[in-house]
Amino acid sequence: MEKEARVNNLFGYKMFQSKIENYKKINKKITPLIEKFVEEKPGRFATTTDINGKETSTSFDGTDAMDNLHTREEYGDLFQELNKHIVTYVKALGYDLKKFDINVVKAWSTYTGKDQHIALHRHTASHFSTVYYVRADDMGDLQIEEEQGAKLGLYIPPTDQYFSSWNQLNFASYRIKAETGNFIIFPSTLMHKTLDNTKDKQRISISSDILLTMKEGVSAEHCIPHPKGWKTI
Repeated sequence: MEKEARVNNLFGYKMFQSKIENYKKINKKITPLIEKFVEEKPGRFATTTDINGKETSTSFDGTDAMDNLHTREEYGDLFQELNKHIVTYVKALGYDLKKFDINVVKAWSTYTGKDQHIALHRHTASHFSTVYYVRADDMGDLQIEEEQGAKLGLYIPPTDQYFSSWNQLNFASYRIKAETGNFIIFPSTLMHKTLDNTKDKQRISISSDILLTMKEGVSAEHCIPHPKGWKTI
């Protein structure tokens, strides 16, 4: 794996950062594909292709929302590289891959025009989430926020009002520089957003959600069974 790959500790969670191989060649191939079906929407929020019928979606000329980029042949080279990093991350966390399957359950694109951003949110239907930067240099960094709403009892809010300086022991917000070709993986429970794109060119990224399920035939009390054991009603 590339020398740039690293796993950092953030609010007690583990976050992976790396730059994929051949990203320039891959981006040259997929950028026109994305720009062919997505267009910038007016307003303050970025266009995201995983939903349809809302102000942040694109219509795709009347087709459904597109959240299956990971299954599309034209994005195969990209996800072949991303999947290597995903496996490395899950192994680094210590999961026994003789028992677990790693599933990319959805993947979509975001398209952020000038003065637009992605609002603070978390992903609620996956274990891990990822972002790959197709075009992002100085076009709105990723910001991770510590979850304050879940804290109960006596605590001092981590704001400039109460703290005279910030360090690794008291920070509550962490900014990750968005760079073309970079790939980031983080637990889906982490609150995150993007800062405004101040450039005249659109920022393009591809996100995905990762779900760990038990391998077929492996049972466990606390984990998600293999999908072949499910029955839709």
